[in-house]
Amino acid sequence: MLSARAKRFLAEHATRHPPMPEAAIRAAAGDLPGDAVEALVRFEASYGGLWYRVIGGNPMEHGLDGEVEVHDTPLGPAFTGILDGAWTWPVDVLLDGRTALDLGSWPFRVIDRSVEQRIEKHALLVEVKGWPHRTYTCRTPPLVAPVADERLLPPAVPEASGPADLWWRDDDTAVEATLHAWGGGQDLWTVRHFGRVPHLAHHADPIVYAAMGHETVPATWCILCSEPVAPERMCPPPASPQTSGGRLRRRAGG
Repeated sequence: MLSARAKRFLAEHATRHPPMPEAAIRAAAGDLPGDAVEALVRFEASYGGLWYRVIGGNPMEHGLDGEVEVHDTPLGPAFTGILDGAWTWPVDVLLDGRTALDLGSWPFRVIDRSVEQRIEKHALLVEVKGWPHRTYTCRTPPLVAPVADERLLPPAVPEASGPADLWWRDDDTAVEATLHAWGGGQDLWTVRHFGRVPHLAHHADPIVYAAMGHETVPATWCILCSEPVAPERMCPPPASPQTSGGRLRRRAGG
């Protein structure tokens, strides 16, 4: 069940078009296995037609889009159910509800525990992305989370945290660690420290460096502000992003 934050986020920022009817899914399923058909039906009933933006630009789009297909992945059968506007890439949904990315040259990677967790992390980012923030880059071995010591961090936000995203939040600060790249023998994480008021973000360095158990350095680019970041610089609240219409196209064969 979604948190009050996520429900508020969807009410304020999302739209939903009519999902593909269950009867149409079952009629088009052909000889797909029963568990795959049930996963397609559940997903479309819950998320089909859901549309929202997180950072700006291209949106997150959910739904089968009339394609009742299942394909094999290294982690089992999956279907393409989401178009990720930030990655500008299709997201696979495994039959157990986890999401994963197949970026070709990088290993197939689970990103979210569930679509609900994915929505929760987006809701939390939208809630704090306008706060002053500092951005860092952290390198870890493959499949190793960056955080080693949470004692200086705000309380964890488990509903928003998953295999590729970790969140901590209190009334005045938030810390996010999100997987940015992987492959080549290492994972690359973006770590952000948000403060409701500027002086909280100014004191981010000792908190972040103490919490991360791996090589962590100031980032050179802030994706939230879409601009370079000088060392020791705190980003101001970003301006409201310009939005654009249109839908992302699915990759060929997706």
